[in-house]
Amino acid sequence: MVHETTRHTRDFTVIGNRLLQHPDIGGVAIAVGCHMMSVAEGTSVTIRCLADRLGFSRQKVADALHALERHGYLRRTVIRTAKGRLITQTVICHNPGSSTPTRPRPKPQRPPTAPDRNENRSGAPNPVSKPEPQPEPAPRPKPGPRPLPPVPRPGFPAKELLDSALRVLLGLQRTDPRLYVSEADAQHLTPGVAAWLERGTSPEVVHHALTYDLPKEPLRRPAALLAHRLTAHLPPAPQLGSVSTPAAPPPPPAPLMYCETCDTCFRSQPATPCPTCGSRDTVPSVYTPGNRRQSSAIDHKQRA
Repeated sequence: MVHETTRHTRDFTVIGNRLLQHPDIGGVAIAVGCHMMSVAEGTSVTIRCLADRLGFSRQKVADALHALERHGYLRRTVIRTAKGRLITQTVICHNPGSSTPTRPRPKPQRPPTAPDRNENRSGAPNPVSKPEPQPEPAPRPKPGPRPLPPVPRPGFPAKELLDSALRVLLGLQRTDPRLYVSEADAQHLTPGVAAWLERGTSPEVVHHALTYDLPKEPLRRPAALLAHRLTAHLPPAPQLGSVSTPAAPPPPPAPLMYCETCDTCFRSQPATPCPTCGSRDTVPSVYTPGNRRQSSAIDHKQRA
């Protein structure tokens, strides 16, 4: 970087690098501090005026003033004017902690006032009540972790279905240790996995969908990534009436026939000629493991 400098002879402000390069003050606070150093004394520097001039929100301007006040660049005190009004006097310090004495602030002089109507009978005025000190603003609580994205829910969350879904979640860290989920995250994600299993998806397919093509960099919130995948890649639900009906049982085989002429067995309907010799002398026969053939109970030939 190269600086192109120009000597200013008027309309300029000297601001030290201590503020411009302060490591603990944000950019909004630096901009507000530089603007307050550049305006003339007596200019209104309320939160509303600064927000309108700089284009920041009032909350950001208020946080910037608190940051400048913590690091000594700003002092705000409540004083009483000559007319008795309480105002906030703002002092901007160009170099906090320097040995250069600041200009003394003139003490406000109270003009003589007329006697109060509500004075005592003795003629002594009532004592002036001192303004109550304003309580310091309570520190804002730090924002907690953002909630996880919603996940789908099963239509019938049976205990066996939820147990299977929990086992799928616990098995993810064996593939990638970054996919470790806490107990609270598991309670949030288990219904989403159960919705996948309820739609007919196998646990292996769910495991692959949650562990496939993960980013190389470290995962800040693995539970949020799992919740997004469970919602974005949810398989479609099976349509009503699409359940396949069981197929009809196959027809029984043809009976076993025996040819008396060529001693051949074949399957066919009764009164069918033998496919080997063409003889019509065939009878039903049944094979058993202990007997090569067993004629029918009647065996009309009754071999001698």
